[in-house]
This record gives sequence, C-alpha cells and structure tokens, in this order.
Amino acid sequence: MLVSLEEGKMLRHVVMVNFKVEMGQRERDEFAKKAAETLAHVPGTKNIIMGHASEVQGKARYGAALFIDFDSEAALKNYLAHPIHKAVEAQMPSMLSEFINSNYLY
Repeated sequence: MLVSLEEGKMLRHVVMVNFKVEMGQRERDEFAKKAAETLAHVPGTKNIIMGHASEVQGKARYGAALFIDFDSEAALKNYLAHPIHKAVEAQMPSMLSEFINSNYLY
C-alpha cells in the first residue's frame, strides 16, 4: 500500500555500509563516486549524497552512507525495481561486509 506524502514532505532513502577490509580507500572512493553518478540516472532520484563517517562522537558503527531523496513512495519503489539500481546492488556483496537501509519522511 502506497501512502501519499504530505504536501512539501520528502522521503529519504538511507543506506549505511561497511566496506570489506581488503577494499582500499581508493577503491571505496571510486565505487562511491561511480555509484552516485550511476544512480542519478534513475528517474525520481534527488539530492544523492555519499559520505564517510565522522568520528566526532567516537568510532561510527558504519563507515559510509548513501542518502537519496524522493518526492513519493512510488518514486522510491520505482527506484528499487529499476535495472540501474539492481546493477549497483549486485556489486555490493563483493565490496561490502555489511549494510543496513531505511527510509525516513522529512
């Protein structure tokens, strides 16, 4: 069941990841850059941000995160089923030791 977002509200898709130990920093940066550029081609994506964890409050549980905004749940569902997203997702097991994702209204 799709829920309409309130006027002016957005939906943020958040994916937090830990790269495998054998992935060097250059490989991590290249994957993050390419993933963000590639995912931007999926219709409905907005404000794609990739970031590394800050240790201001101590060691972070996840080392990096991806944030993508959507205007609607339908746009997010279309993104999740899109072949470009599926292709990026298929690369994740070879590069990541773990990840978690969630979606937030704001």
